[in-house]
Amino acid sequence: MATKRICDLGPVEKRMVITLDGPAGSGKSTIAGRLAKELGFVHADSGAMYRTLTLACMRVLGPGQTADDFGRDIREAGIDPAGLDCHARIENGAQVNLIGKDDVGSEIRTPLVTARIRYIADSRAFREAVNTMLRDFATTTDLVVDGRDIGTVVFPEAGLKFYLDASSETRAARRLREFRLRDPSFEGSLDRIQADIERRDREDRDRPFGALQRPADSILIDTSTLDPDGVLNRLLGHLQIHF
Repeated sequence: MATKRICDLGPVEKRMVITLDGPAGSGKSTIAGRLAKELGFVHADSGAMYRTLTLACMRVLGPGQTADDFGRDIREAGIDPAGLDCHARIENGAQVNLIGKDDVGSEIRTPLVTARIRYIADSRAFREAVNTMLRDFATTTDLVVDGRDIGTVVFPEAGLKFYLDASSETRAARRLREFRLRDPSFEGSLDRIQADIERRDREDRDRPFGALQRPADSILIDTSTLDPDGVLNRLLGHLQIHF
């Protein structure tokens, strides 16, 4: 199958975009994937794109670099997104993220990548590269797209916008379960993860560009007390009303 830089989505007849924005750990990526599957759309996972680019930069820089020095090291090395061998493709309705020929889907969800992704997401060059690709995809296929500025910056004219939120404690508990499922030896504490999430919330809302912001015309879904099935049913209910 042919691949395209960052992501390659096959053409279909319809062209509609549904956006899901929200803070880290609100469940938007999980729900976006399930909603896309339910509707027969493609889930364009912008977070996975940024994570893939982050991992690619980590590989370029090599061992020994720390999370705190990551942004500086990228600038000093002159790393440009166009020069990274990052690709993604859709297989059986799912986005597969690649560096070279390697499927890095499991590697991009590790705490090491999570600690560094903000430096990539804060780079105007990396954000513009991902946003341009997402807009290109929308000319050829129906999308469910999740992120933090999808409904405000990337697709302000999207057909339907949702904003998913949850308490920081709930989001931290979810993230801890996620880490331990991937690595049973993970020793991070709930308090530390919650503090990191609250710090990231502040940073995401205060960014000079690409800031986390609820679209004025979005539908708010509080996922704190809902499981994924409950969230999905809420979204589908709104879709039935609007369409």
